[in-house]
Amino acid sequence: MERRVKREVEITLHSINIPVTGAGLDTTTSHLLTTDLVWPRVGVARKSASQSCTLQEGTADFETANWGRRILFKETVEGRFALAVTVTEALDDEELEKILRFWAGAALAIGADAVDSAAGPLGGLAAAPLEYAAKAVAKYPGATLLAEGLAELDASDFPPSGGERLLTVRLVAARKLLRVTRRTVNGRSRVTRKTLLEKGADNGEVTLAVRTL
Repeated sequence: MERRVKREVEITLHSINIPVTGAGLDTTTSHLLTTDLVWPRVGVARKSASQSCTLQEGTADFETANWGRRILFKETVEGRFALAVTVTEALDDEELEKILRFWAGAALAIGADAVDSAAGPLGGLAAAPLEYAAKAVAKYPGATLLAEGLAELDASDFPPSGGERLLTVRLVAARKLLRVTRRTVNGRSRVTRKTLLEKGADNGEVTLAVRTL
């Protein structure tokens, strides 16, 4: 029987590029980025990390940022697993603060063991707290998803101890993105809608730095 490869990895943010943010004339936008390790190893269904990020004309470079702002995971991965990325639409400061406070409260209420404890046939239970969190966050108007991506990986994709590589996750539009404009003609308000991107269309990438410990 072939032995599955195991790696201890540190995953940090390297850069974000989202060409279409749907934010109109705003060149600086704030978003919430969430990354999930899906079945990183036996007995662990999911690990999740969220980080606020500011994009300048749709891009952000974290290469020189403080390590505490870049770090997402220090985890053991084994065999086949997946890494999912979601990015919300632009949030104002108040919306972002509400969501971050919610996540902090949810983490305390759920506890890390709630995710780690579900395995085998009950693995679906591990996702339940995260699904609940996603639904609760969605009640805030600014929390609609802008982009999402998924990379299927294997621990053998990463170098032995001491090695480092970049991992790029392709993003697609999480829904149809529209530009809505309003103008007054002869005293009457008219609304026009222009499609910027169809759901599923390419919309940039998130690049992560993966260092094997």
